[in-house]
Amino acid sequence: MAAKKKQKSSAPVTSSVEKKTSKAEKKGSETWKRVKTIVHNHVVPPLFLVFFTPIVQVLALKAIPGIPFEWDRILGNAYSWKVVTIFLSWALTFLLIPGRTFEGPATSFGYVPVYADNGLFYYATTFITYLGLHFVYPNLSLDIYHNMPYILGSLNIFALALCLILLIMGKWRPQTSEKMPSAPILLEFYRGMEIHPRLLGVDIKQWTNCRVGMMAWQILIVAFLIAGGRHGVNPGHLANVVIQTFYITKFYYWETGYFNTLDITLDRAGYYICWGCLVWVPGFYTYSSFYLVAHPSTLTEQAAFFVALLGLFIVAVNYRIDYEKQLFRATNGNCRLWGKPAKSMAAFNQISKRTSTLLLSGFWGVGRHLNYTFEIIAAFLWCFPGYSYGIWSFLYFFFLIGLLVHRCYRDEEKCSAKYGHFWNDYCKRVPYRMIPSYADYFTKEVEFRYR
Repeated sequence: MAAKKKQKSSAPVTSSVEKKTSKAEKKGSETWKRVKTIVHNHVVPPLFLVFFTPIVQVLALKAIPGIPFEWDRILGNAYSWKVVTIFLSWALTFLLIPGRTFEGPATSFGYVPVYADNGLFYYATTFITYLGLHFVYPNLSLDIYHNMPYILGSLNIFALALCLILLIMGKWRPQTSEKMPSAPILLEFYRGMEIHPRLLGVDIKQWTNCRVGMMAWQILIVAFLIAGGRHGVNPGHLANVVIQTFYITKFYYWETGYFNTLDITLDRAGYYICWGCLVWVPGFYTYSSFYLVAHPSTLTEQAAFFVALLGLFIVAVNYRIDYEKQLFRATNGNCRLWGKPAKSMAAFNQISKRTSTLLLSGFWGVGRHLNYTFEIIAAFLWCFPGYSYGIWSFLYFFFLIGLLVHRCYRDEEKCSAKYGHFWNDYCKRVPYRMIPSYADYFTKEVEFRYR
């Protein structure tokens, strides 16, 4: 009896305080989840629609001094609708041209998206064609600049109409077997219904994201450079456009790699992505260049050259980081990074039920998402030529910080759901997110080498 009593008394006992604490923590966690759901479903969609939809028009007016607000700009004009129609049709045509295709990653419900693999050809042809049009229409860039508020109005109307069509298609005529739970209608419009919808024979997100949004970014910044350089090219404005052009060229060279990113594999085709690429990218991503037309950069030629050179280097590093992951995937890990065989760890994918590998070498062994870090630095450099005008030239830079930090956490939340404890192990081996400790990394390398 004594032995039994002794054994019973030695068992771990959970105190009432610990039980209360555990219940409080659980209740607090559930409350936080409910708050996040309410914000995500009922607050964010209307807030984004009300704020972001008109703000592009407000910013356009700020960049062109002396022009009053006129309601007709919201509807566009004959010139803007002509420009938008021609450009959208041009972008669509290149997706319909027969040629090489690229298969993106399969979805959780087994759908494999197919994309046109002619991005670099489309980019080069469009760029050269636009420059060549100036021989027959010398004031093309100047007219685009003066009509920019109207062009944004036309894009706004088209994008909202497209998002409505995608909502109707996804709710009542879905193209895949994916089952979506019902949600508030504004959330469905904002988020989108389907991941890879097709319309007119093309993948909608490749059209809006890659062929319209990114190419409009390129054409517009060149148009603004030409419009602002009627009496001589400003060196700071030139540096601004050169860095962005290199970045966009890199994108089209790497376009098939983009099909593995969150924009394509996770985000659905709705207001957030499609309106964002059709309106927000042309209207806001180009803003540092647009602003410099009426507010010339005060950088000297030497300073502008240094900023451009540094910007090109940073964009090259950004590409190198993306390239390392792409090379690792293409070779199934049988490659060399930084002069050594690539290291990796196995991780079981709980969604696809297959074993994957996570890269531990190169930039991806130094820190997670360093591609985002260098993209932010590049954005700062191409915004810098307008530093003398305060915050206006840096709006895109500050926006990008918020966008990429949020995307980083979204990506890691997705990876945690996919890999479970394997992701936790990976984060222990690569503990730094976006801002690494190089000293700690190289210390580990030395220890590994001489162990």
